[in-house]
Amino acid sequence: MNIDKKNFLWNMIGSTSYAFISLFFTIFATRINGEEKAGIYSYAFATACILYILGSYVVRAFQVTDISGNFSDSDYIYNRIITCLLMMIISVLFVLIRGYSAYKSFVILILCLFKVFEAISELLYAFLQKNERLWQVGVSFFVKAVALTLIFLISDLLTENVAIACLSVTLCYLLLVLLFDLPNIKSISLSKSKFSFSRNNQLLKACFFTFAFTAMNTYLINAPRYAMDKHLSDSAQTIYGIIVLPATFMSLLGQYIIHPFLTKISKYIKEKDYQGLKKSNLTIIAVMAILGILVFGVAYFLEAPVLSLLFGIDLNNYRTEMLIIIAGSMFFGLETVVSFILIAFRKMTVLSVSLFIITIASIFLSKYAVEKSGIMGASVTYFILMSVASVICLIIFAFSMFEFKKSFRKVNL
Repeated sequence: MNIDKKNFLWNMIGSTSYAFISLFFTIFATRINGEEKAGIYSYAFATACILYILGSYVVRAFQVTDISGNFSDSDYIYNRIITCLLMMIISVLFVLIRGYSAYKSFVILILCLFKVFEAISELLYAFLQKNERLWQVGVSFFVKAVALTLIFLISDLLTENVAIACLSVTLCYLLLVLLFDLPNIKSISLSKSKFSFSRNNQLLKACFFTFAFTAMNTYLINAPRYAMDKHLSDSAQTIYGIIVLPATFMSLLGQYIIHPFLTKISKYIKEKDYQGLKKSNLTIIAVMAILGILVFGVAYFLEAPVLSLLFGIDLNNYRTEMLIIIAGSMFFGLETVVSFILIAFRKMTVLSVSLFIITIASIFLSKYAVEKSGIMGASVTYFILMSVASVICLIIFAFSMFEFKKSFRKVNL
């Protein structure tokens, strides 16, 4: 098997496996701990995912496509240490400002620490991917998916305490980073340099708009949750968390489709290869669109009965909300792959500014919709936000390709 096929296959297996851990965690938490405690877990996990954006600073795509070597590998390591520290400081401030109970605060903070370790892994994965060893990333994802799922289930069954289950998987993740991920990069010769405030600031500035875009995009996905946290119960959080879970897979599908293409896309852009870039981009977008249609078709017939069976909760009354969210997730998946292409184009500034306007609007829209229509309002809000963000992303992508085509013609004159 050649390296491209090996990378794609293992990346797909690993990413798909890892994508299911949030589903399994929610199933276990709901069945073992009940709707109220599962609602706390669901809300805490969503919050940790948002703060994770700060911890990772969404540097991986930039790092992998930095084929000119503008920053050393050490620069990326120093940057990750700083952003992870900031992430945990903000996590503590968040729970203090919100005034949550000790139990809810602990679950949020421990899941944020879990995401810190995930951000560290993401840094190591970038080193592997840049050296054409994406298959090792896939293997790591697969091993973690199996180990973390078993640890969460066993610890929750033994203690019937979702907080202890979260602590167990966090410690397990740390061990896997130390025993599995770190040894994988020992054979890679990393470029080293001393810590420099100047270079760190340059890296923060270079990735700022990508970070801002991703942070706002992640907030848009979870904006209904924060409106629900003020106006609805923890049980409602559980219901919404369940019906929105399948939608998150579309983004993850997009990521494992786009990641094997990132280095090629960067080379096409650097070499002004318009035809190669066009072919890759059309392939990626077409595959994502077809997968979205297939997912919607499966969800139409199977989502409500399957999720009701898995979680032990009758969700048939929420079938319409499920389909609305799945439709929104089709746009979200498309936005995911296109945004990665725009990172390679270094076109995130205008996208971030556009998304900022949508983010401000989402605060008022989600509050109004949830107050008026509860979970249905949250679902409609999700669809509106994802579809608008996707359309804006595609418009910027079209203009970027048009500009690139003009530069391609100039090179070939």
